[in-house]
Amino acid sequence: MLPFVARNRRLMLDTDEPIFNTSASEMISRIPKSTFHCRRIPLKAKCFCLLLIIFAAYLYGTIYLSWGANRLTNEEFLEVRKCPACYGHSFCFKLLDSQYDLTMMSQYKLFDTVNLKNVHYANHKHEGHSVVLKKLAHNDEIKKIDDKICQDSDREPGCDLSKRYVVTETSKDIMRNGLLPRHLKDTTFMFFCVTHKLIDRVSAKYKDRHKQYEPLTHDDQLQLLYTAQVNPEPLILQTFPASEGWPFPEYYGSCGRYIVVENSGKTLDKYFYAPFHVRASLSYQMLKMAEKFSSSEDWNLYWTDLSPYNFAVDPAGKLTYIDAENIIVVDKQATKLGNKETWNDLYESDYVECRDGHTDCLSFDVEALCTHHDADHNYYATCKNMLSQYADDRVNGGLPHLLHSMPSHAKDDWDLDNLLNECTRPHNAQGRIKAAHKLIQALDELRNIPDDKISKKGRRIQ
Repeated sequence: MLPFVARNRRLMLDTDEPIFNTSASEMISRIPKSTFHCRRIPLKAKCFCLLLIIFAAYLYGTIYLSWGANRLTNEEFLEVRKCPACYGHSFCFKLLDSQYDLTMMSQYKLFDTVNLKNVHYANHKHEGHSVVLKKLAHNDEIKKIDDKICQDSDREPGCDLSKRYVVTETSKDIMRNGLLPRHLKDTTFMFFCVTHKLIDRVSAKYKDRHKQYEPLTHDDQLQLLYTAQVNPEPLILQTFPASEGWPFPEYYGSCGRYIVVENSGKTLDKYFYAPFHVRASLSYQMLKMAEKFSSSEDWNLYWTDLSPYNFAVDPAGKLTYIDAENIIVVDKQATKLGNKETWNDLYESDYVECRDGHTDCLSFDVEALCTHHDADHNYYATCKNMLSQYADDRVNGGLPHLLHSMPSHAKDDWDLDNLLNECTRPHNAQGRIKAAHKLIQALDELRNIPDDKISKKGRRIQ
């Protein structure tokens, strides 16, 4: 009887009633029906349900942990240990000291898979100002450069960059001779016209050196070279800083493979349907940038990539150029050495139609830009790609040109349509420069005339 009693005790289900006198059929009837249904589920379905539960738990854990963890204090996330194959250390203290928190989707590691540009946003915990963290390239692009470093040091891809970068053939050459134009030439647009003078300026302005106010160390030079190979944007921002009036975001520093810059606002594409006087103001600022880039005593900076996504607008309406990767820098004094006969002649860019299937419709002649003291290329780029009817909507993501839907007073009183056409396709020598200067004057007036101050007849209301 004892075994039978033990079995009966195990079969007591959801009841305080003793079951010693309960029949077998009654006991079976008390077993939940879900138990029998569960046994009938196929093995594959059970495995699928188990995997689904595990995935749900992982997903929940990932999001939950991402919410609570500050990835900016993680050296692995910042890739600090790969230095000097990195951008520097000047901002590491503030990040690793947990002074900044990632915001929006940047908080979640899960969304890194769709963040192909490797751009993150963060806020200062106490001061509240917003910054942008950029890795400067896609992961695949960075991997190609890393693999070349391994190859240059006789190692397979995936080598320890912190150890192998300093023993590459390039590193040995820099150790013997210093950082020279041949090391930087053709790495990117910034150094297409590289000279010793440009290297000296970049070195003098370089914030990411290990010891401030001292000459660059060998590691500093390797770090600078690596930055140039990946993306020279931080070098542009330091060499031509916002503090000296250049229309770029303020550069705060770097940590490992991320740079930290000022958050300059929303991209320009958000303003293409703003009131006309707002768009006139943004167009005016863009032409003033073009003028600034071409009027420095020692340097010319030329745009080679111009789209609404290269600009940002802050709440006050200030325009900033935020994507400085594809800018050609020309040492004006060196142009005479490369082109003794015509170096002082204005180089005028030729208008080129966009070809079918091409989204990059801004043509330029690198050799001509590098060997002329002055050029109208920036005005051409501004009018052709952004302001005039010739702007291709494929470049602008389907958007019209910035000065579309022009009011009658802009056409009749300021001849804006014809000036834009002349800026893009001039009929006379130096016609683009003259048209650009007239455009600046016209837009300076039009940006101060809100739409509600214009009568139905196109007259300004006094």
